[in-house]
Amino acid sequence: MAVKMIVQSKPEPKHPVAVKGTREGLVFLLDEHCAYEDLYRCLTDLLTGESAGLFNGPQVAVSVDYGDRALTPEQARALLGVFLARENFVVREWGGHTAARKALYGQRPSARAQNQFIHKGTVRAGQDLYFDGDVVVVGDVNPGGQVSAAGDIYVFGRLRGIAHAGIHGDERAIIAAAEFAPTQVRIASVVGWAPESAGERMSTFMEFAYLTADGMAVDKMQYAAVLRQAGPGTADGPGSAGASAGEGG
Repeated sequence: MAVKMIVQSKPEPKHPVAVKGTREGLVFLLDEHCAYEDLYRCLTDLLTGESAGLFNGPQVAVSVDYGDRALTPEQARALLGVFLARENFVVREWGGHTAARKALYGQRPSARAQNQFIHKGTVRAGQDLYFDGDVVVVGDVNPGGQVSAAGDIYVFGRLRGIAHAGIHGDERAIIAAAEFAPTQVRIASVVGWAPESAGERMSTFMEFAYLTADGMAVDKMQYAAVLRQAGPGTADGPGSAGASAGEGG
């Protein structure tokens, strides 16, 4: 008696990096569930390995979206660095649930998600970097340097100068940094400073400042996504470990 064998082919595993072409340029969708090490390896293979030649050519606008993945500042800087290393890539947008991603799937992007500026390098004393949207600094903000944004400010380096987010009154804006030791931070009209010890500013790592119903607070970066879901003015902040920043008028 003949035995009939049914062979079911296994589905191809999902690649951690999906690339979509649009009228504006390229959209890179980074898988939010796979291990970070797998994501980084696949991305570097794609953009620097045998397939890298596929992306050669004239300058092209690039949007990078990592969905709900919680990246540390070091991980974010490493991933962003892979894109910035390509001379013909002009990174226009970086973040989770970007305007480019929403446009791909027919969703209307929010006004605050449509503008983002990425500054590669140090903001030095005497420099004032301003953008009418979100600002991403891949580098340090030195004492005497200032970053101002209508939206959020992200510093993948040391924030030791002045940062003013939500300059038009957006109280949902946040200020995040890999090393958080600002001379002054301001969100909308609320001003704060890093805590001091023995007369010197204390440095904290991978933290962000945001507004609650009681004023300005500082918390770990892992709670930033929770804050976005909870909305502005959450009385106790997103994490129980939240520490209030010094405030002034």
